[in-house]
Amino acid sequence: MDNPGYVIDCDREFDTAVSKRKSLDKREYSFEEAITLTGHGLFHLKLLLVSGLCFMAVMVEIMGVSLIMPLVKCDLQATLDQQGILASAGFLGVVLSSHAVGFLADTWGRVTTLRLAMLLSAITSIISAFSVNIWMLIAFRFLTGFFISGGQACVFSLCGEFHGNRTRVRHVTLLSCFLCIAIMFAPAMAIGILPLELSGSMLGVNVASWRVFLIADVSVALLALIGLLTVPETPKYLLVHGRTDEALETLRKIYAYNSGRPASEYPVECLAPEVGGASLSNVHSVCDALRLIWQQTVPLFHRSRVFHTLNICGMQFVIYGIAQGIFMWFPTILNELGEESSYGALLCTVLQNFNTEPDPAENGTCAMKADVSTYLVMITIGAAFTVIYLIFAYTIDMIGKRNLLMAWMVLTVVCLALLHWLREFILIVIAVTLAMAIGNCGGLVSTIAMDFYPTQINAMGMCFIMMVGRLGAVVGSNVLGNLLFSSCDATFWTLLGFVVVLTVMAYFLPEQTKSKAKRQSSAANGQEISSK
Repeated sequence: MDNPGYVIDCDREFDTAVSKRKSLDKREYSFEEAITLTGHGLFHLKLLLVSGLCFMAVMVEIMGVSLIMPLVKCDLQATLDQQGILASAGFLGVVLSSHAVGFLADTWGRVTTLRLAMLLSAITSIISAFSVNIWMLIAFRFLTGFFISGGQACVFSLCGEFHGNRTRVRHVTLLSCFLCIAIMFAPAMAIGILPLELSGSMLGVNVASWRVFLIADVSVALLALIGLLTVPETPKYLLVHGRTDEALETLRKIYAYNSGRPASEYPVECLAPEVGGASLSNVHSVCDALRLIWQQTVPLFHRSRVFHTLNICGMQFVIYGIAQGIFMWFPTILNELGEESSYGALLCTVLQNFNTEPDPAENGTCAMKADVSTYLVMITIGAAFTVIYLIFAYTIDMIGKRNLLMAWMVLTVVCLALLHWLREFILIVIAVTLAMAIGNCGGLVSTIAMDFYPTQINAMGMCFIMMVGRLGAVVGSNVLGNLLFSSCDATFWTLLGFVVVLTVMAYFLPEQTKSKAKRQSSAANGQEISSK
């Protein structure tokens, strides 16, 4: 039993086994394998919350304008055309800055870009609350949209690049739920603030409830900024830009956060390199910057991608044009439908009798009032949208993104058709709400686009298609308002035709096949089991 030769042989066998295990552990792991081995837990829930706050900040800032429109109409004596410009000012800012934001996110980093976006947008939004006339308000709402655009598109790349194939689509879809939370949050704030009758002055302007409301909305962007300070750069971005050691260190931290174990127990020691990322370190002049932007943009229209890129952009333009065009005037529509003279009338009859000029009171001043019942309806709508997105998130893998899109668009067609005959208030509101909910499809299209574009151009691709989508929102906000109040019937029939075309376009969207998804899921499961 005390044979020294036997002990020596055992030691040698043990050392050999250890060395073999180390050499196995030091093999190169692909990013998909490495991110799967970090597990799924608290870090990803925190990431979802922070990303959601960024997304929510965009929607609250832009949507808040529609809630204060009746008050601004009186306080700043805004005409219908000026209201349309104000409604679209934020979206125009998003359109003009999206391409630059996508470029910065792909070259400077997703997190760094988002931090700057939230900070600058908060500053301009606060300044807009002290506007002395309608054009100053329009200018600073434009700047708010210009700076906050990163929170709309970059956040999809930020959220998606911390996930493997098994959880990415679900979390990106859950991210869209924060749009619905924003639809509930903003009207809830409006109920508490807008009915207030305030007096006095501050910084040379009269204190009004809509000014306080705009300042209160900034709280979401500030919370998002605080959250972003705790989130690292995405490991996928770091890997593509050759910062392999930083990517590995980030993965170790995610593993430790999710599992509660020491980061040293993370089994991956070597990541397979990926190339293709562009860096601002190579930019030394304006020409270098323009050349780099061009290099980041051209791949979107590569021969293998051009059809899908154009199809996705076209869909986003129409989807957001319809959804935002209706939504921006939704509070006004509810106010008009709530009038006693509108009971039992067709929607188009009510809209064509709408007074587009400010309503002066008997003493010559404009009577400002906020209808709380309108905000309660919007909160209910936000809750309904949240349920819809939750259903999307947990059925999207089984049903398929394209099938969900086409099913929702068929429902939209039915609702748009029914609006020509419905007379009951509640039925009209439900039909308009479901038609407006076509905006939910924009999130599904974004999910498809996120999977379609590779990492090195992912943020640029997402920002580009969102830029086109927001351009549609600008057009919808300015055009639909006038059309609904002048040629209502023809407008709804035209929108119905557009949705039919969208249904056909959705059929040709790129989608991961079930067999490919199954193989990727099996590979990820195998890697996770082997690590255990």
